[in-house]
Amino acid sequence: MKSKLLLLATAATVAFASCSQEKKTEVTETTTTPAGTTETTTTTTIDSASYRTSADQLANQVAADLRATDEATKARLQQIYYSRGRALRDIEARPDTTGRYAAVRDLNDMTTREVKTVVTDPTAYRTYTDNQGNYYAGPYTTTVVTTTSTSAARPSLGARVGQGSGVKKLEHENDGDHKVKYENGAKIKRESDGSVKIKRADGTKIKIDEDGHKTVKKGLF
Repeated sequence: MKSKLLLLATAATVAFASCSQEKKTEVTETTTTPAGTTETTTTTTIDSASYRTSADQLANQVAADLRATDEATKARLQQIYYSRGRALRDIEARPDTTGRYAAVRDLNDMTTREVKTVVTDPTAYRTYTDNQGNYYAGPYTTTVVTTTSTSAARPSLGARVGQGSGVKKLEHENDGDHKVKYENGAKIKRESDGSVKIKRADGTKIKIDEDGHKTVKKGLF
């Protein structure tokens, strides 16, 4: 009778785990030995649901910025960002921090290359690389987009504003706005309507509205 109950309990546990969509769960099993003592074993599975949710949100944001309505494109972006989140977790879990900077940079560069296989339009890809600092923190190598123009390729907006100082803080708000603050004091705020507000390290303020019109207010110093 005890064996049947144990089998039923095990089957119920397996069924619940298969429906949890990779959520973090703890399964505790208590076994009674012939001597009358008990042994308790707790097994913890990896919590991947949070990475999936984060990847979905980021893919939706990128699709909105690029005005991409293709569900297949969005699904491919979701998988790219999900893989990045899982890989980043493994990097951050390393006991030795030596080489972590380079590992994160290489992971971000690989993510950008994978996005390029999805976002094949050069103009849309340039928009993506310009916004890259708003999507996830660096480090990453400045992406140069090759176009038919003979003019020299410019670094991304984040690279120009941050001036190599690195990202200090990244904020995503519920209304779709997101902000980036850099170590040199500069800031970039992108609003859900497509407008951009920039504050450079020298105090200069730049506003670009949703139609692309730019206004500049010089700093006092």
